[in-house]
Amino acid sequence: MDDTPAPRPYRHGNLPNAMRAAARAILDEAGPEGVGLRETARRVGVSATAAYRHFDSKEDLLASVAAEGFRELYAAMKAVGDRRDPLIGVSLAYVEFALQKRGLFRLMFGPLLVERAKYPTLNEAVNEAFGFLHQVVTGAGDRPQGEDPSTMAAWGLVHGLSTLFIDGLVPENQARMMAEQILVRSGPSKASAAPTVQ
Repeated sequence: MDDTPAPRPYRHGNLPNAMRAAARAILDEAGPEGVGLRETARRVGVSATAAYRHFDSKEDLLASVAAEGFRELYAAMKAVGDRRDPLIGVSLAYVEFALQKRGLFRLMFGPLLVERAKYPTLNEAVNEAFGFLHQVVTGAGDRPQGEDPSTMAAWGLVHGLSTLFIDGLVPENQARMMAEQILVRSGPSKASAAPTVQ
């Protein structure tokens, strides 16, 4: 007798979450190229037809996953406790996010980021995350109206470090300590203080 439990039926509100979770697992295994609606639906245990009721295409699913990622990144940065230098704390939270969620991180900063205007939910999540980073860098309460050089300098440093670490150019057991040393010595606080060329 087969004791394997029958698949749980997904209610209307649960299937999109289950699809995103399955897509994230595939991202970790095979990257964005490995994610497809049919394969994701198969992992969840539903038909492709059911998946298409919630996502128009593979890109639509990936944009939804990326939006989830940016919301999580925002939450991770915002949750950093009081530090003498809040920007260092936010930067280390960014690096830790990349190390813990490599597949998701690569998706978030891939081609979808450039095309985010096509996906309102993703665009909103990106703006929220980068708006918060801008506030930490500049101390301004409003979101930037354009590309702020100080914010771009800080983001460039911490994103570059994160990418080096998740690509394995630095052993993971050294990455966190190295990130803190680099950020403290020449980090975003100093980068963001660089004068703007008139």
